[in-house]
Amino acid sequence: MEPKALVEKLRYDGLWWRKLAALGSSYGPEWWKRSSPTAIGAICFAMIAANRRAAIGNMKRVLADSSIDPRLAALRMFVAFAYCFSETLERFGPRPKPVRVELPGVDTIRTALDAGRGVVVVTGHFGNWDIAALELLRYGRPTHVVMAHEQNQSTNPYVEQMREDHGLNVVYSDLSVLSSLELLHALRRNEIVALQLDRLAASDTAREVRMFGATVRLPSGPFELARLSGAPLVAVFSPRVGTRHYQIRLGELRSLPRNASAQQVEACVDGVVAEMEDMIRRRPSQWFQFDPFWVADAALAMEAAAESAPRAGVRRRSFVRDAYARRTAVMRSRTISRRRSRSS
Repeated sequence: MEPKALVEKLRYDGLWWRKLAALGSSYGPEWWKRSSPTAIGAICFAMIAANRRAAIGNMKRVLADSSIDPRLAALRMFVAFAYCFSETLERFGPRPKPVRVELPGVDTIRTALDAGRGVVVVTGHFGNWDIAALELLRYGRPTHVVMAHEQNQSTNPYVEQMREDHGLNVVYSDLSVLSSLELLHALRRNEIVALQLDRLAASDTAREVRMFGATVRLPSGPFELARLSGAPLVAVFSPRVGTRHYQIRLGELRSLPRNASAQQVEACVDGVVAEMEDMIRRRPSQWFQFDPFWVADAALAMEAAAESAPRAGVRRRSFVRDAYARRTAVMRSRTISRRRSRSS
């Protein structure tokens, strides 16, 4: 195995740790499943500095009008993610336990499918989106989950296989332009296409909108897909409300005509963003956003990284130079000692 691949597998978000977490989630005792995510989330919060800083920065924006400490909210975010992650691995694993899912009274997805044009589901990294994706299968229609590749490449085959083994078709948004055609055909067959709105892949075209009073860049793909296909669009969120207990929250059903004006598209985007804002305000620590989300914050983070990189390089070069100097001094000292011993 190449050293780079081995390092990726052993990194905190790598395949080795994910498989270990899956074993604990499937075969660990109940007391472990109920208590360990708190400790694991807190340890990750303490150790992964870049994600901790980003989470705190995001919470500052979300909680600008609140008395809640953003640092405490960010810590709760890490812990909540650990619980959702553990229950996801258990649900997809070999020994799943029953998960209680509360369904909405008004089912806008069923209404969309009854119209026969498919449905574009938009969600975010909020609550447990994998549990929500499994719930989409109960409509009896093929479900296509659009996602970017994992940041740690070692986990991609494992995550893809886990979802496809349970009936979800994974489509990578950053793989090929042909994926858009595949999704259009799926919608015309009255199928379900699910996309995440709060993560921008490299291949996505972006539109700038206001969210929590500041500018963010969101993918245009879900709205273009709804416009081109004629399929209605609905936002779906799945907050965690207890141990193996989730709710499904559905937004308003929205449609865009093929010749939609810029104002119509903007109104559709603003409506979905408002629904997402409302969900995040209700449960801020279940919005699992571990990278700088707002344009200004992301720019500052990039500037800081660019400034620290040369300094880090200088430190590394200085370390190497000092080590070389120390080694040279030792070798000279040994040479002098040997010469003196021979002359005596």
